Amino acid sequence: MARRRRKVDLGDAISFDSVLTVLTVLLVLRMVFFVPMVNLDKAKTVSAKRAGIWDTTAARVASRPRLENVANDAGDDYLAAMALGKATIRQTNDRASGAVWLEAVFPDSSTAVVRHDRQNGRYVRLHAQARSELPSCQFGQLRWSELERQWFSVSDSIDYGDRGVSAAAIQEYRKWLSGGAR
Repeated sequence: MARRRRKVDLGDAISFDSVLTVLTVLLVLRMVFFVPMVNLDKAKTVSAKRAGIWDTTAARVASRPRLENVANDAGDDYLAAMALGKATIRQTNDRASGAVWLEAVFPDSSTAVVRHDRQNGRYVRLHAQARSELPSCQFGQLRWSELERQWFSVSDSIDYGDRGVSAAAIQEYRKWLSGGAR
């Protein structure tokens, strides 16, 4: 026995063809506008990484011999406090401010920059993974140990971006670099 189909009047209901047409138009509009925005964002990120200060830091460390401005190897008295054991280090004494700048490149290509003000013992340590423009920031106090002939951290904190220490440290490092840091 054959079934008979009844035609149901749906009134003002939207047909399946209309729904497919609207979805197709939305998909095309998304592809037209979304893809260029993703590519633009990617280009900005690549450009920022190429123009970043961390590549400059790596080049500076590689360009100078390890011995500089100190009687012992550069940065050796900071190895314990700043976890620089496996890094290639460049130390520069800033005569204008009395601060010591340590620039380090690790075997995994990450970079670190430390600014230590020897007068008041304060330091800021920036550590950038993979040449990122957003480094981690550690700051606090260092004390000198005559017995070990090393600096040691006696108090430190981490800036997660909410205290402004990392932004200020990056700005100060950029200023120091542009001011003819040797």
